[in-house]
Amino acid sequence: MGAVTTRVSSFGVVTTTFYTLLNYIKDNDGENLNVCEVGCLDGKYTIPFLKKGYNVDAYEMNMIYLYGGHVQYPIVKEDDSVIIQRRTIYGAEDRINIEELHDKVNLCSDNFFKCNKKQYDVVYSKRALHRDEYADIPMKDKIKSLKDAVKEDGIMYIEYLMWLDDKNTDNLNPNQYIKQCEMQNYFKDGWEILSYVEDRKCIIDKPHIGNPTFHKHRVGMIKVRKNKNYENNYYNINMIF
Repeated sequence: MGAVTTRVSSFGVVTTTFYTLLNYIKDNDGENLNVCEVGCLDGKYTIPFLKKGYNVDAYEMNMIYLYGGHVQYPIVKEDDSVIIQRRTIYGAEDRINIEELHDKVNLCSDNFFKCNKKQYDVVYSKRALHRDEYADIPMKDKIKSLKDAVKEDGIMYIEYLMWLDDKNTDNLNPNQYIKQCEMQNYFKDGWEILSYVEDRKCIIDKPHIGNPTFHKHRVGMIKVRKNKNYENNYYNINMIF
């Protein structure tokens, strides 16, 4: 049993896609922005946001991901067999403190979808919609909460998981997974869709913390901007889905 290195996330390396997003935000929205991250894990993406000088409210309901502790950590061997080790991982708080970035972050253990009343320049949610912590909240309500959190002319990025096939033969919870082409319908009025990509076929994801086996996903992502002079009141938006 050993600790995962403190400067590297226990959830893998930060992708080039994320850094492309950061560059887009810097070029189009500037600096000293207020960011909301929903499902921050161990600070994997929080830390790059902070290094750009942004102020971040980072939401995470898993206390081990926030503050560190023991997890079941899958190791994939050369023959693709998987062994499980009990490891100590460092949480978001520790990793942020090591980088001396704690002055601009607020770590929140509350359920974002039930408590947030603020608005932000940037809202970022990477594979949070399907997590079990939020499985009792209808998908349309979760997306509405994310939309409400974006300031006028603000930007939002959501990466999400979809049904494995168009008929949902695996009976995935519709509160956690959405059907193909559904996401764009949430952003028809008052929003500009900047980019929108969905996998047509399943991809194989490697074992990771929280899912220790090889497993299938269909992944989608959408990047949107809330239009200026958006007429609906922030606290009283009536949406029909």
